[in-house]
Amino acid sequence: MSGKKSDPPRGAIWLLRHLGPASGNEALTGDLVENFREGRSSGWFWKQVLIATAIGVLTEIRRHWPHICYAIAGTVLIAVPSVVEELNRASAMVPWWVEPWWVSALHSLMASPILAAALLMNGAFRWVSLLRTWIINLMLLALPPTLLGAIIGPHIMPLAVAILVFFSTFFVSAWLGCRSPRSVTPTVNPA
Repeated sequence: MSGKKSDPPRGAIWLLRHLGPASGNEALTGDLVENFREGRSSGWFWKQVLIATAIGVLTEIRRHWPHICYAIAGTVLIAVPSVVEELNRASAMVPWWVEPWWVSALHSLMASPILAAALLMNGAFRWVSLLRTWIINLMLLALPPTLLGAIIGPHIMPLAVAILVFFSTFFVSAWLGCRSPRSVTPTVNPA
């Protein structure tokens, strides 16, 4: 039986494959498609996909909570002075970098104890991870103002975008800095 009626919604399948739970995703997709072809409605299918997607996203958040805590702490340390200044001026735009890059690097260093505590609670603390995260963060914080200064001139952007950029910078640096070659499973060559 092939036809449009027996095929589940393509958007839901795409969402499930890209944002659903990583383990057992093919089995879950197969079970949902089978139930759909047995007579379940598109609404039922979408509901199941959205539930599975929410579980997948929450699982990833739980897995990366130390990086998220570090990103929040770093963003708050950098953005709060900008927000206070913004509220005093009551304008819709915030300077892209209120301080020189080295002050942002100090903010990154000040947020490091949050990352260290979270990694310690997670059982993944390593000094090299903190150092690597700080160096990556330093490079990421120094790069945007240099590039933007050459491309667009004045460093002005909406507050929400600036906060998103700060959060992303801290999160990416923690994610890259805390990756360990030990966490990668080695392949065993049969002898």
